[in-house]
Amino acid sequence: MPPRFPFITQQPRDDGCGVVVLQMLTGKSYDALAGMIGWAPEDVHYSTWKELTGVLSALGWDIGEPRKAAGWSDVSGLSVVHVEPDHFMLYDAENGDFYDPAQLSGPERESSLVPMSYLTVRPPE
Repeated sequence: MPPRFPFITQQPRDDGCGVVVLQMLTGKSYDALAGMIGWAPEDVHYSTWKELTGVLSALGWDIGEPRKAAGWSDVSGLSVVHVEPDHFMLYDAENGDFYDPAQLSGPERESSLVPMSYLTVRPPE
């Protein structure tokens, strides 16, 4: 089964993983999403849950609140996941695809990263 979303890497940048996750979910450009957060192009882009949920809400996505996760079995549906030590990725639990923007290619079928919290999301209808 082909992946549900296009894979986009954040490489060679060290920052921007949260915005890249939003890019994969929404299909919007990095600059457009960073602009919604209020970041200038020359800024360092380290995302928070508040920024990511604000953008998703503004775009009409159905979201809840971030929930704690002890392991990947806790994460369900289509989720933005905050993993150790401080990185965001996308996980499609229904299809078993891990979209880690720190990788050069993807998605992968497994991840060695440890989830700390996640946010299940649904696109606007």
